[in-house]
Amino acid sequence: MNRYAPELALITGGLLGIVFGGFVLVSVGEFYSAALICVLLGYPFAAYAIHTDDEPTTVLPPRAVIAVAGLAAVGVIADVLRLFAPSLESLLVGILVALVVFLPVAAYAAGYGTPPAWLGSRLVEAGGTLLAAGLLAAGLVSGAAVPASTSAVAVFVATMLFAARSTGVSPRRRRLVPVGGLVVAAGILAVGVLGDGPLDPWVTTALGAVFAPLLYIALATSGRA
Repeated sequence: MNRYAPELALITGGLLGIVFGGFVLVSVGEFYSAALICVLLGYPFAAYAIHTDDEPTTVLPPRAVIAVAGLAAVGVIADVLRLFAPSLESLLVGILVALVVFLPVAAYAAGYGTPPAWLGSRLVEAGGTLLAAGLLAAGLVSGAAVPASTSAVAVFVATMLFAARSTGVSPRRRRLVPVGGLVVAAGILAVGVLGDGPLDPWVTTALGAVFAPLLYIALATSGRA
């Protein structure tokens, strides 16, 4: 294989993302749409480059790229709120799009970089769980249960997998985390059934509460005997 293949892949993906993303930004005036185009066109080439390069951090410094991705994610949320009526629903949609931009880069940075000393696994785990719970609650309040639940699942799984890199997944946790998700889902459904409103948002939220722990355990233990 050509030893320049990773660099060529990065250049190709970057050019495609810049050209087509820039075209969307100029013609439509939507930063979040341009960011999604850049992600769809650029990230596959970046993933190939990372997979085939022996030292991808020389070209893609983890802390630098995650800082850029973080700024882009904030810009996506701000742009969604600018284009649509500022509301909790539009905020949740913006968060979902921002996670699509940010989480793949965060996964790369976690795998190839060194996290800051203050970013401990317990802090990330607790913060991710609280944020996921807040997203589920916000989805119920706003009626945007689908984007909220999707974001909650992504946040919970990503932060718990980050913590599992250093703490591992004990047999006790393998049992308790899915059970906890089932208990939370049962409580959500009970409230929805007893309420007067439509049941669909409650079912969607309950599915998110069940699916997130199961997906986390499946991914965290997939490489274990």
